[in-house]
Amino acid sequence: MGGGSGMDKDWTPDIYGDVPVAYAVYKLLFAKDGRTVRDTEYVFVNEIYCEMAGMKKEELLGKSFFSVYANGDPIWMTYCTKAYQEGKAFHDCIYAPEIGHWLDFTIMPLKIPGYVAYTFTNVDLDRAQQLKMKREYTTNDVILRISKILNGEDDYETAMNHALRELSRVLRPDRLYILETDRKTVSNTFEWCAAGVKSELATLQQLDYAKYIGGWERFLETASSVIIDDIEVLKDDDPVDYENLRRQGIERLIATPIYHGGRLIGYLCADNYERDDRINTVAVFETVSYFIAAKLANHRLVMELNHLSRYDALTGLRNRNAFNLAVDTLMQRRGAVGVVYADVNGLKEINDKYGHRAGDEALKRTADLLADCCGREHAYRVGGDEFLVLMPQVAKQEFAERFAQLRARVADDVSLAIGGDWLADAAELDEAISKTDRRMYRDKVAHYEQVGKKELPRHEFYLTVKKSLQDKVNDVKIE
Repeated sequence: MGGGSGMDKDWTPDIYGDVPVAYAVYKLLFAKDGRTVRDTEYVFVNEIYCEMAGMKKEELLGKSFFSVYANGDPIWMTYCTKAYQEGKAFHDCIYAPEIGHWLDFTIMPLKIPGYVAYTFTNVDLDRAQQLKMKREYTTNDVILRISKILNGEDDYETAMNHALRELSRVLRPDRLYILETDRKTVSNTFEWCAAGVKSELATLQQLDYAKYIGGWERFLETASSVIIDDIEVLKDDDPVDYENLRRQGIERLIATPIYHGGRLIGYLCADNYERDDRINTVAVFETVSYFIAAKLANHRLVMELNHLSRYDALTGLRNRNAFNLAVDTLMQRRGAVGVVYADVNGLKEINDKYGHRAGDEALKRTADLLADCCGREHAYRVGGDEFLVLMPQVAKQEFAERFAQLRARVADDVSLAIGGDWLADAAELDEAISKTDRRMYRDKVAHYEQVGKKELPRHEFYLTVKKSLQDKVNDVKIE
């Protein structure tokens, strides 16, 4: 654990070179807080320590722990910190990947501040037990590393790709990837490929779930993961799966289901991975799948909330929030724009007479009509029965033709009051929207006159009230 300079004879007697355990003394190297040990420096090691470490004294003395062991376990610094801060010895048994042994060790503070002594012995374990414990350690280490990645990086795509890359270092597969599904279609959303291996990311999109991986579910009736050690076993029983895998050059496969809320949402898969007794591949896959499930579900929730903030749930058109953003953007970018203002005639009467379901259908027909004539990406539902269309960079003649088409279809599809305007410069978009509103209102008044409706339409009523109030204000005399 650590590096540095000389040794004081008062606390490094020669007898330590003869003790029957590995013995070392470290100088503590502190973080900025002056209390947390960030690294240590070797100031004394005996021959047994050198034998255990597989190094000579001159390779250790004066060197820091992390300069000697670049991938050393930070847990050693935790023990050193506790020994220093609490002023007492700590004993434990732990696997040390730096030297490949299970160690029974003690770390104790010395009387000279800022120094600790370290002794350890190789734990005398049965070989099979030792391998089992090492396998568990390695497996847990991989799981913890990937968990940290998935929970520590804010960027969704970066975290997912980083996790696959880290997992690939352990499994060394040809291809490591995530399939997402709604049990109708399946798509490859993330992928890591070894050098020289062809990417399948672009081709494995919106495939028929039942035809492509639906057969995997039979494996899950008796196992927690799909494990195919040799695809030849599928040749007779599942020729479709066999051909899919053979086409991609897959000889063996592991695919662990990803569940969220009890529902299958995908698979974590590895093609042609290396069999390695040093790690429990199934345990890694099945545990990591939980972290991936949480990441996928959270991302889907964020995307859904983002969608709801910009889209109307009933009609599928963009909503007022999206409309306001579009207006700001268009006014900044300038250029030509066509505007249509539409309002459903008699929506209240439809709701009162036929129920709100009929009213909803009228709104959806309006949305479809505007989408057909003007483009769905340009149409917005900005209020209960109010719709607006913004067509950027549209030629005046094209806009006139589309507006004429819309007016021709209004009577057949749904009763709408509409107004339109085209302007060469979107900088004046606010005024154009107001103009189309006024034209739509005149169209609505004409509609009600035609049907002989005596009651004022809602839009007209509001305007009448506004005018009445304004007249009263104007009549007030200021003395």
